[in-house]
Amino acid sequence: MKQVDELIRGEISAVESINAVMGKIKDQREKTALQQMLQDHVRAVESLKRFAEPEFVGKAETSGPWGAFTKAFAGGSSFFGNKAALAALKIGEQHGCNEYQEAVKDDSINPDVRTLIQTELLPNQQKHLETINQYMH
Repeated sequence: MKQVDELIRGEISAVESINAVMGKIKDQREKTALQQMLQDHVRAVESLKRFAEPEFVGKAETSGPWGAFTKAFAGGSSFFGNKAALAALKIGEQHGCNEYQEAVKDDSINPDVRTLIQTELLPNQQKHLETINQYMH
């Protein structure tokens, strides 16, 4: 289930990116919203790990090169203020939505994973995008 492994890495990347931005956000409402997003992504990692290849689960502690880039980008963007930090997170959340939409279309994906994506993970990603968009205006 290489695809599930990649989805896990994406979720770990989201956790790392939000953590990189969290300390730079001054507005308490934005911080609370980010904490909720962080909790959603942590739960997503745990939910997806149930479907991962056993040899991957032990290695699934980092997001790999993409995660390092997004974490650095999100952390660096926060130097320029909340809006730039949120814009960086928005890119990651949109990428996650795209990944989940592609996974749902894949006929080879485990039906239980498809259901998890459709009922929980993708709706959470979409909710995150809506929240970020609200704070960017």
